[in-house]
Amino acid sequence: MRHIMVLFIFLIALTLAPSSYAKTLKTHSVIDANEIINRGDICWYDNKRYSEGALLQVQSFILVCAPSNPQHINSGLIWLKLDKKGKAVYPTKPKTITVN
Repeated sequence: MRHIMVLFIFLIALTLAPSSYAKTLKTHSVIDANEIINRGDICWYDNKRYSEGALLQVQSFILVCAPSNPQHINSGLIWLKLDKKGKAVYPTKPKTITVN
């Protein structure tokens, strides 16, 4: 009786062994190096890419894709509002530092 029980457990273990292997999916991210090198700085709006100088009308105002710091050559791009004269309005930086 004991031999039959051991044989039965062995057969159950043998049949369940293949189903116990992990079934993981191997995923690989695909990165196009040429796109990263050639894309330069871009502005994003509504999941679309825009280059420097692009104009976009949002409701009643117009946005321009412009450098965040115009004094630097390799500055990142941000969306800025245009005033009535067509010039980009940069955000004003605080003159003093406040600590709360």
